[in-house]
Amino acid sequence: MNLIKQTGWANQWWFGAMNLGLALPLFAGLEIQELGKDYLFDEGKSRSGLFHHVEAEDVIGGNTSVRNEGRESLAWKGKPDSNGYGYFQRNRDLGQVINVPAEGGDVTLDAIVLRSSRGDNAVMAGTPGAEMYLQLFEVEISAGEILRINENGTSKDEPASHGFDHQFNRADDFIEGPDYRPIHRVAGGIFPQSPTTDRYVYDRGKREQFGEQLGHLRYFRFDLTEEDEITLKAGRRYAFMVGFEEPGRARGLALAISTAVNIKEAAEFVRDENGEMRWGVRREGNGGIVPRMIPSESPPIYSMDRARLEDESLFPSRHWNIIRPTSNGYPDVDTYRTLQFYVEVK
Repeated sequence: MNLIKQTGWANQWWFGAMNLGLALPLFAGLEIQELGKDYLFDEGKSRSGLFHHVEAEDVIGGNTSVRNEGRESLAWKGKPDSNGYGYFQRNRDLGQVINVPAEGGDVTLDAIVLRSSRGDNAVMAGTPGAEMYLQLFEVEISAGEILRINENGTSKDEPASHGFDHQFNRADDFIEGPDYRPIHRVAGGIFPQSPTTDRYVYDRGKREQFGEQLGHLRYFRFDLTEEDEITLKAGRRYAFMVGFEEPGRARGLALAISTAVNIKEAAEFVRDENGEMRWGVRREGNGGIVPRMIPSESPPIYSMDRARLEDESLFPSRHWNIIRPTSNGYPDVDTYRTLQFYVEVK
């Protein structure tokens, strides 16, 4: 049974066509708007806990990105480092868990505003003109489970096994217990023409990853068309996720974040303004957590070995209906990461 709600007026036809095995077109229920470097956020359009503002100078992170490369353009991780090597960089969707406040009633989701990062690949060259989608989940606790952070065997003051920075024990922590139930997916959003950032900035001869570029720190509104706006229930936990509909060369969008991973402290949930737990989510490649690795500076020549490695990094067909979100990934995790986001409601 397909649990994803497709866009708009075509729902009934879509389910009938699916049952008959017909090819399925996409119906635009999403518009993506370029807002530039200034976004005048109106708190009256949101609720406490449904946005996370970060000042430009406090944006952490560079190239943790939504990405969907084709087989022919996958990047090989061939440089030995503490996160292992000898695998292809994996395609990825990114998202955020949010909590609708118990007070104030249900909300109608109108749009979600996100911001590009300060990295050299914040807006890659193949992103403008690419089709994206927005997917929503209701987040519940799995039967017999509790929400908890698995410290992955590395507690306070111990180095992490992988992740953003190994000196911090939190870098490999992941969340156990949530069940992400898909409730809505809107597609057809075309990423607008926007300055790209597929280069490093050189300042006085030094390679400076966080130099200012036109494509850095720009706001983008993922706007649900009226027939695809959805009601979120008061007091419930949800997640949203964005991704590219199809693979393409240099197709990636890195998002502005803040994180509490870079401290040598025991595991503790990030909480929103109302004291509710929230965390970032992702899904990568074929859904496996740790990729297979061949310790080599270049990918294998033998076609079968190479194809297996590529398949681990590529999304399967209709991956958004197969792979569930997680906070766990490789080499990074999203347990302590919070996107800069603004949920606009009616």
